[in-house]
Amino acid sequence: MLNRRQFTLASATALAALALANSGRSFAKDEKVGRLRLPIDPEGLYNVQSISLVVSDVLGNYLLESLVYLDEKGQAQPWLAQSWEPSADGKVITFKLKSGKTFHDGTPFNAAAVKFHFDTVLDPNSASPSKAMISALESVETPDDMTVVFSFSRPFAPFVNLLGMSYFGFNSPAAVKAAGSAYARHPVGTGPFMFSNWVPGTSIELVRYPDFKQYRPDAKNQGPAYLDRVILNVLAEEGVVASALQTGELQAGQLTADAVQPLQSDSQYHIINDQNAKNLMFMEFDYKKPPFDDKAVREAISYAIDRQAVLAAAFGGNGKVALGPLSRGIPGYDDVVAQKYGTPYDAEKAKELLDAAGWKENGGIRAKGGAIAKFTVRSYADSTTERALAVIQANLADVGIQVDVGTADWGTFYPGLLKPDWDMDLNRWTWSDPNVMSQLFRSPGHRQLLPANAAIDNALDASDTALDPVKRMQFVSDAQKAILEDRLIIPLLTDWPITVVRSELQGYRLDFLGRLYASDLQIAG
Repeated sequence: MLNRRQFTLASATALAALALANSGRSFAKDEKVGRLRLPIDPEGLYNVQSISLVVSDVLGNYLLESLVYLDEKGQAQPWLAQSWEPSADGKVITFKLKSGKTFHDGTPFNAAAVKFHFDTVLDPNSASPSKAMISALESVETPDDMTVVFSFSRPFAPFVNLLGMSYFGFNSPAAVKAAGSAYARHPVGTGPFMFSNWVPGTSIELVRYPDFKQYRPDAKNQGPAYLDRVILNVLAEEGVVASALQTGELQAGQLTADAVQPLQSDSQYHIINDQNAKNLMFMEFDYKKPPFDDKAVREAISYAIDRQAVLAAAFGGNGKVALGPLSRGIPGYDDVVAQKYGTPYDAEKAKELLDAAGWKENGGIRAKGGAIAKFTVRSYADSTTERALAVIQANLADVGIQVDVGTADWGTFYPGLLKPDWDMDLNRWTWSDPNVMSQLFRSPGHRQLLPANAAIDNALDASDTALDPVKRMQFVSDAQKAILEDRLIIPLLTDWPITVVRSELQGYRLDFLGRLYASDLQIAG
């Protein structure tokens, strides 16, 4: 909870930041303006180039639309698609599109636009991180303006559900071609809001798309957005966000459990605690480097981490510790497997495993054959991540392992995982389908470091190709077991995002994927 001095300082900082965000901007008195928080500045707003959460949120909430959405049960429903039909062997899926949709630049949304997006993702020159998500996709054909045919090298069970994610929302091909490398700063989609202005590190401004047609039946507003304008203010500090919400300079924003406490009993705030979150925070290793090629060392480090302490420090305890490699919110999570094969906190067992592996304590730090247990841990820059890293660093020191921690923005951190200058990383992914395990952990893995493991690879391949949903979930369980038995990663926790919404901002709802129904937002009165 903020003390008086902290609150005053945070208030002043928030007002200054928000004043800067709106400096030089004048709005009509009768304009309805929504002011929401971004925790960090996006590295760019082009889903072919980035899969970071903040980029996905901005694009998916306001600017882009997808072929399908996922309903409250996680089942794919038509959005820009009218229907789809798989072939008998599951290697071809034919989509029919809804007509009448246009991009913000006036160009039509059609089969050519769908093909353009997927061809760009698949193009090696794009170096798109989304390509690995749809690795089985071979080609996209367009028999006519409203028909798209996807062909795969093998049956690919998760494909339709994956289309609901903002990674596969559609950009105007004309705008992408015209802007070239500058497109990520001037996105053009079909969503309820259009890009207007970006002050780097400060704010992103969006304006209402007057010709918007809502094709999602689960949205309450089937026409253009109620708000005239949305200002997304880049505010990193929790105290600043809490203060801005209290002063009314911000109408909605995510906070951790600790920061939200002063607001919890006030009826002017609506607090949304997403306990069905689909994220997983976990640690990985450079498996090509000793000692991380030794399963016993990986297992020892896994036992050394106090997950409950990490959750408390990073998220105020708001979430669940994780022992399994799949988030609880994703279909197929197997708690029986997690409890049986996971590694709950046990520092003494960690020490025993390290001793047995030949890493002996010597003056507070372990050593083996002249090698010293001093390693690096890298992660993405975020206040919650930094608090988590502090606990992890202390936990490892307790068992005789020293780590140097370092952070960078996602656009630097994630590509940097392909470079050989780190030992461990702290990562966090949000996904909708158990296929996330294939994206990350099927050899060679998302960092191109994993050795082949038949038990893991075979289970993941089977889970991706099984078209029978019951059989698929059994393979998903098998994969979780195999990943845990190999101590491939250290699952840590799933946090439950808390969003605070001031009462004057009405219609704030999130779907199964945490996507905001932005066209439903309105200002009371």
